[in-house]
Amino acid sequence: SMLDRPNTRPGTVPARLETLLPRTLKSLARGGFPSPRLFVDGGEPKDYRFLGLEATCREPKVGTPANWWLALQELWCRDATADRYAIFQDDLVTYKNLRKYLELCTFPENGYWNLYTFPSNLRIAPDAGATGRKQVGWFKSAQTGRGAVALVFDRRAALTLLTSLHMAERPLDPDRGWKAVDGGIVTAFVKAGGSEYVHSPSLVQHTGDLSTMGNLPHPKADSFRGDDFDAMELLAMVKDN
Repeated sequence: SMLDRPNTRPGTVPARLETLLPRTLKSLARGGFPSPRLFVDGGEPKDYRFLGLEATCREPKVGTPANWWLALQELWCRDATADRYAIFQDDLVTYKNLRKYLELCTFPENGYWNLYTFPSNLRIAPDAGATGRKQVGWFKSAQTGRGAVALVFDRRAALTLLTSLHMAERPLDPDRGWKAVDGGIVTAFVKAGGSEYVHSPSLVQHTGDLSTMGNLPHPKADSFRGDDFDAMELLAMVKDN
């Protein structure tokens, strides 16, 4: 269960303080995550006090992948007995009651959840009979690491990453070490015999168009049902598959 100590923390950058971040925080609150800890690449904690949230700021900046990696390590050090850890980036929206829905889902034995389902991953989702619709629920992704805007790990999954030689050595890679944290995560799991799981429909939508690392914009999750949708409605759809 995520009820007792939901370690949910957005990674953010100062430039989004008055733009994407407030929208993300509002959406996460409606989703059941009202008090996340902020991990900011740059800036100072005093700049975020008006939000009423705890903040870890890294000055000078370390880059998005390093900020994400250090966030997971800090979450573990602050609460190594939490059941699940969720890390959200600052440019997304999600459904109402997302947390309640996630708490009712069975976590994969050797894997992690990616709540953002790329169209390319949705195409390989199981079909719901001959209707042409996709089944509602979790399925294995193509294992190519598409997006890290909203990832959830149980304790075993968190330990898989924290003890991964692949992740520890990534900063030594001059080409990939400073980007593509999503690819690093999925590769670490595949090397450990695990898998990434995504959901049909997508549980979050990416709202940012300008990447802090100069990447091309993520394709929108065309299966996302809108931020007014109630995630608890998905339970009946799972039963109807």
